[in-house]
Amino acid sequence: MREDRRDFLRRSGRAAVVAGAAGLLGAKTATAAEETPMVAACGIACNTCPLMKAGKCKGCAPGNAASAEMVKMKNCPVLSCANMKKIAYCGTGCMKFAECGKLVGRPYDKAFLDKIKTKLA
Repeated sequence: MREDRRDFLRRSGRAAVVAGAAGLLGAKTATAAEETPMVAACGIACNTCPLMKAGKCKGCAPGNAASAEMVKMKNCPVLSCANMKKIAYCGTGCMKFAECGKLVGRPYDKAFLDKIKTKLA
C-alpha cells in the first residue's frame, strides 16, 4: 500500500490537532492539507516545490517518519539519508548539513550552503 504525506498526516492525527487549534482560536477550519504544510526531509515546504506544483510529486515526509516503501518510491538520496539517520530534517538534525553534497541542486545552491557553513562556524 502506497502512503503519501497526506495519508501520513491523516493517519497520525495531526489533522485533528490542527483543526482543534484553529477552532480554539476562532479561525476558519480548513483541511489538514491546507493547514499543515508538507515539509520534506530536505526542509523545503512541498507547496513551494516546482515538482509538486507541476503535479509530478505528491509530497514527501520527514526522514524519521517516512516508511520504507516511501523511501524506495521517492528514490531521493536526501530522504534516504535522513531516514537512515532517523532524523526529521537535515537542517535541524544533521551536523553535516552545510557540507552535504546530496543537497546541492536538490534543493539548495552551493553558495547558500557555503553561507550557512560560514555562519555556523
